Amino acid sequence: MNFQLCDKRKAIIAEPGHLLVLGGPGSGKTTVALFKAQKRFPTLKPGQEILFLSFSRAAIRQVLLRCKEILKPAERRAVTVQTYHSFCMDILRAHGRLLVGRPVRFLYPGDERLQKAAFDGDWEVERQRQAKEAGVYCFDLFAHGTAELLERCTALRNLIGDSFPMIIVDEFQDTDDNQWRIVAQLSKVADIFCLADPDQRIFDYRDDIDPLRVDGLRTALAPREFDLGGENHRSPNAGILKFANAVLHNQTPLPETEDITQVRYWPRAFASTVHACVVFTFSELRKLGVQNPSIAVLSRSNALVSDISMILSEPHSYNGRDLPVIEHDVVWDAELSAAAAIVVASILEWPTQPSQKSVSKTLRCIAAYYKLKNAEEPTKTAAEVAQKYEAAAAKVAGEEKPRINAAKEMLALHQRGLQLVGDPVVDWKSARRVLQDISALGELFREVRLVRLFRATDALASGLLNKWLASGNYEGVSDLVQGILEQEKLIAVERDPRGCILMNIHKSKGKEFDGVVLIEGAFKSQFFDERKEVYPYERSRRLLRVGLTRARSRVTILRPHGARSLVGPA
Repeated sequence: MNFQLCDKRKAIIAEPGHLLVLGGPGSGKTTVALFKAQKRFPTLKPGQEILFLSFSRAAIRQVLLRCKEILKPAERRAVTVQTYHSFCMDILRAHGRLLVGRPVRFLYPGDERLQKAAFDGDWEVERQRQAKEAGVYCFDLFAHGTAELLERCTALRNLIGDSFPMIIVDEFQDTDDNQWRIVAQLSKVADIFCLADPDQRIFDYRDDIDPLRVDGLRTALAPREFDLGGENHRSPNAGILKFANAVLHNQTPLPETEDITQVRYWPRAFASTVHACVVFTFSELRKLGVQNPSIAVLSRSNALVSDISMILSEPHSYNGRDLPVIEHDVVWDAELSAAAAIVVASILEWPTQPSQKSVSKTLRCIAAYYKLKNAEEPTKTAAEVAQKYEAAAAKVAGEEKPRINAAKEMLALHQRGLQLVGDPVVDWKSARRVLQDISALGELFREVRLVRLFRATDALASGLLNKWLASGNYEGVSDLVQGILEQEKLIAVERDPRGCILMNIHKSKGKEFDGVVLIEGAFKSQFFDERKEVYPYERSRRLLRVGLTRARSRVTILRPHGARSLVGPA
């Protein structure tokens, strides 16, 4: 990274006390914070460290990479990098008994959703009661419990301040109310160094995230403030940031730059044009001399991400040119996809058990999927479907005829036999095809498509292969798959960006890639959400800016003919 310590950055490093550094994507906020940590290192007492707090494991990974570039080994060991949730979990695990008189326990998101689905009442009140009376904390209450601890216990606050005399807070503009309570309490015992970019504020649709959070920081802590402005070290020779800022501020005309290519498509040519744009972007990066380029393919919704994954998994033809399958990873919020994967795993077990056992187990897994769906977005339909599959499972287990057609079709497919060959990818697709063949299970098939058995899920493929090699079948792989999904945290795994990676734009925040392909759907996942926003669509513009500025060298924007212009009047 070409980074010069100018006079402004030297002043930041030398300035004592609370600090606020503002700057856009690639302006070097993280880097100057680590230089600040390096400056502070000689003053640390034995056992003291510098704490770096951020939101996502993707951002944490970027910080750790910067640490290797800037800090010596001893200095790196003195910097603790954590997400808010990880930090709060550590605090609650060690000191939570101060709140409830007993060690706390944690209720993770999947288990919480199932409890919520089964609870008849106000779940928000119930989970607060569980935390207060039983010491059981849901994922979203970690910060609330930690803030309460710090506000009520001066000794604990002082202990943390003594352990971390300097705390760096990344993406400060996105802190929610409870995270801000934590920062405010720690500011009494440590120097707080906040990094912020108000124009990257993309989560303010949540009630607990204040769009004026930075102003509140100024009022409460009176930090010394520095503005790195529009400096861009991520792509210093590119026009990407100027273009992104024009979109953000709705400024016409858009600046012309060779770094951004805009493509329009007709709906019937969507699949081939998407495929061609990804191939084109790889080609352009290689022309620039980028070895093993990384490309993020981004859209606003997981639904379109799923469609794009299927497109890239099949060959297409564009302007007479054959386009090969593009291997890719998918990063997605997929509790439901994981539940659907367990259904597929249960189908892999069919040859090892008679139908009353194996099919009833699959039906119970399907019921669990719909229970989880109902917990995420409670609907009468999902609850009723879950009950139907539970009832069907009981009928099949008792060797009675089930009422619903899906269960009848499943029994017929089981009787026909599932041919498995010992190749985990081939066998997984064979089991997955059962969901595809039964029309009522089309939703599960769409969800499970995102659980890929290629580079993205090596642990899953390896686990299935080892099971087959050990026993010549897949008996018991439902539990194996569930354990792997939980252990690997497949739905949020972070790795070195390489090749082609698909995700929604929210997921891309904190990440960097050589190139970005931004895709707008003709009938879904539009760039400007006219259902929830009014012109000039400020929230959507902030999100688009985040997506555009993930790229170091090239951006390709794919939009349907007739789509609203990126800038201009209503």
